[in-house]
Amino acid sequence: MGLGVGPTTRSAVENARMARDVCETAGLTALARTALEYAISRPRLHPTLHWRVAETYYRRRCANDVASFPDAVAPDPFKLEWVSPERIVRHTRREYPPYRDRLEQFGAVQGGDWDQREDPPIDPDYEGPPAHLFLANRFEHSVLYRSLEAHFEDDVPWDETELVQRAKALVPKSTPERVWHECETNAAIDQRCRQLDTLYELIRDDGYRSQRERLGRDPSVGFRHCLRHEITVDIGRDGDLLLVSGKHRLAIVKLLGLEAVPVVFLVRHQGWMDRCVAASASESTHPDLRGC
Repeated sequence: MGLGVGPTTRSAVENARMARDVCETAGLTALARTALEYAISRPRLHPTLHWRVAETYYRRRCANDVASFPDAVAPDPFKLEWVSPERIVRHTRREYPPYRDRLEQFGAVQGGDWDQREDPPIDPDYEGPPAHLFLANRFEHSVLYRSLEAHFEDDVPWDETELVQRAKALVPKSTPERVWHECETNAAIDQRCRQLDTLYELIRDDGYRSQRERLGRDPSVGFRHCLRHEITVDIGRDGDLLLVSGKHRLAIVKLLGLEAVPVVFLVRHQGWMDRCVAASASESTHPDLRGC
């Protein structure tokens, strides 16, 4: 019997090729960074140690503009706070999709009218599900929210909801490839609906847990996973919490009437940070100023 190349050997070969390519195109520094990111993305360390190492690494990689403000108002870029779902009324109006490259955006401070304009500009290179399925002047007016409301509160079958009907109507077309979440086929859409049924029942029966609470219980959950899968908001100039990602979970907790949900904060408006500097953080009840 001949000795073939097993899966482990093939993986090692592929990793060696990737390392060679990175080194040739970007140099040893990029190779070291890639290797470190690879290690951090697989939470094999003790959860506490993994979190400390990963947090230190990504703190150096993210925008972290807030670090330039006085300590009294400079929030941790990765802080998590429990807030009332009712405080999240609108989507952010930064360029859509605002969650792209989010790991690099934590702690960013940006000026401009992005928090107040009617509609966000769409990235011309964006090829994902149509934004009109998810965006509206108010979150609860969106096709997504109305469809989940119809299904979970009025027992409307998924196939009769506006979201699923629109998504399935897009499947035969050449673009976009993904019509909802990662769905490209009707079967995938049906599977997505079943996943949402399961998620709804889980939150209804067990309550809402932050991704960080899962850290240590689930070996697949690490620092990057936590940041990507928490409900994420921007903060407008007046302190408004503007939804970036986590729209399905936010819709479910609103429908269930939960009093609080954990969120992480991505981009803050320059005007908000200026207001924080001018005011006393200790006198504010805003969730972004807790712990400052």
